Amino acid sequence: MRAALLASVALAAAPIAYAQSASNNQYQSGAAEARTEVVVGAGDNAAAASIASGNAASNSSPGALTNLQHMDGTTSAHTDAEIGGLRGYIGISSAAVGNGLAMTTDQGALAIGSRQLSHADTRAASDLRAVSTGDASISAAASGNVGAASAEFGELRLNMEQESTANVSAEATAETGSIGGQISSGAIASANNIAAAGATVTSLSSVRQDASGAAVSARAEIRADRAGDAAASAIANANSATIDNQWGYLNASIRQNATTSVSAASAVTLGEDFLGFASSSAYGVGNQATASNVGSDTLLDVVQNNSGAVSADAVLSGGAGATGLSSASAYGNSVSGSLCAECAPGGPALSADNVQVNSGDVRARARVSAANNETTAAASTAIGNAATFQAIPPG
Repeated sequence: MRAALLASVALAAAPIAYAQSASNNQYQSGAAEARTEVVVGAGDNAAAASIASGNAASNSSPGALTNLQHMDGTTSAHTDAEIGGLRGYIGISSAAVGNGLAMTTDQGALAIGSRQLSHADTRAASDLRAVSTGDASISAAASGNVGAASAEFGELRLNMEQESTANVSAEATAETGSIGGQISSGAIASANNIAAAGATVTSLSSVRQDASGAAVSARAEIRADRAGDAAASAIANANSATIDNQWGYLNASIRQNATTSVSAASAVTLGEDFLGFASSSAYGVGNQATASNVGSDTLLDVVQNNSGAVSADAVLSGGAGATGLSSASAYGNSVSGSLCAECAPGGPALSADNVQVNSGDVRARARVSAANNETTAAASTAIGNAATFQAIPPG
């Protein structure tokens, strides 16, 4: 492990020849708004989507990128659908991102130095009103800053900073009559989000995230007279960093600070019986860091500080059905590190240094109310600081 660490330090200091280099500087001071409306009396299928972003950049070649994205205007995406009766499928979605960066390569080295600043509200909303349909899906996703990178057969270096100082909200709601099949509603809200994936690469990451806006909220709701299956899911976080690697050394340094209030709420209300399953789930977290690797040494250095309140609320109510589920989870800080050491000979090791401080209130509530269920389950979890480290040993 020590030899691998010293090698990575030397590698980080050495100059590397890249296939290309680029500098991206984007500033948006005005609003970015997208709105889609659909009104249909009858038919087979219907789909509607809205996408809004202040700054967006992408690259699919190996090389080095210096990125600065600054959003001072509001970002909003709203999709609204009013449906009479459809025999098939309804799909409604919205996505709003203040600053978005995506980088990928399948050969060679990829190096990213990025700073993203989101200083105005970001909102995504999807609303469905329908008399009847076969199946329906409603989704909304909102994020102040998003950074994503993936690499294969080379090297992945990340030096990424994200700052969000405004509100972020996502709402996915459905009000329907009869749903013959399945209806789902999903809302995801994140102030700052970073995801990196590597396969057969050396992965070196330095991540800094700060969320200081007033609120990050996600709400998913279904109100239906009758449905075959119904599921609502709400996920909200201030800061999230996910780094996955396979068959290569992973070294990740993550610093996360959150003062914003985080809330996730899901609700499923069925006026009559449901034929199969009905579920409502909510997950809220101030700071979340996840790292996983397969077959190589892994080093994690994580510091998290959360002072904002975190709440998760999941409610399910209906008539009679086969299975009724409700789950709510709220965390101030969450860290997860895993290594599959048995996947490779030589005994690769997982080393972690973790510091978590939470001073915000953490609350979770799960509720199920039904006339008659074959199976009923409800669970609520509220944890200030959670850390999980797992290394599956060889043999």
